[in-house]
Amino acid sequence: MGEKSSAAQVRAILERVSRVIEAAPGLDARSVRVRARVSRRTGDDALGLLMRANFLHREWREGDWRYASAVPYRADEQAPRAAFGVSHSAGQGGA
Repeated sequence: MGEKSSAAQVRAILERVSRVIEAAPGLDARSVRVRARVSRRTGDDALGLLMRANFLHREWREGDWRYASAVPYRADEQAPRAAFGVSHSAGQGGA
C-alpha cells in the first residue's frame, strides 16, 4: 500500500506544479515551488520529471530559467493503468 500512496502523492505534486505553471507561465523555479507549496528538492524533482516527459519547456530569460506549459499534466489521465490480466475481473465467470 505504501507504494501506491507514494505514487499517488507524486502524481498529485506533478499536477500541482503543472497547474501553477499553466496559471502563470514564465515563472522561475523558486516562484513555482513557492506557489505549489513544495520544498526545493521536491519542486526541482517535479520540474525535472515534467520537463523530461515534455509537459514543460523552459527558456533563459532575465537571468533565470522560466517555465511554460507545453501540455497540461493531469494525474487521472497519466496514472498507470492495470493490465487486463491483473485486474480484478480477470478469471471471473465460468469454468
